[in-house]
Amino acid sequence: MFYSTIDAASLNDPTILNRFYHRKVTVQYEPESPTSKYHYIFLIQIEDKEIESAMTTLQKEMKESWYSFFWSKGMLYIVFDAQRFQIDLPDGWDSGNYKSAQDFGRSQGIPEVYLDFKTHFQPYKEMVAKL
Repeated sequence: MFYSTIDAASLNDPTILNRFYHRKVTVQYEPESPTSKYHYIFLIQIEDKEIESAMTTLQKEMKESWYSFFWSKGMLYIVFDAQRFQIDLPDGWDSGNYKSAQDFGRSQGIPEVYLDFKTHFQPYKEMVAKL
């Protein structure tokens, strides 16, 4: 089983989220965000056999300078509009792929505070563990 977190604002057409099974929707208040103070975060559940198709579908709708997480027990994908990076969990945070994901995010103008993927991913990982 895979899970993903998708900010509705990150998509050109957020209604595409209606195609997926929502486990939870949260509203986050981020006063420092350059795009919006409120973010509607969808936690979606994806069958293993559908992960490639789901990532491709959502990636095509993603706006530049946004990213989403897709993960299962042993791996995490950091997905941007034009690139994907696979991180092995739990030890891949020091990998070249992780650093490449950060570099790609910088190239898209994502503020440095949002490129600490490990910190930003942790609450979602914990949320799924409680399901």
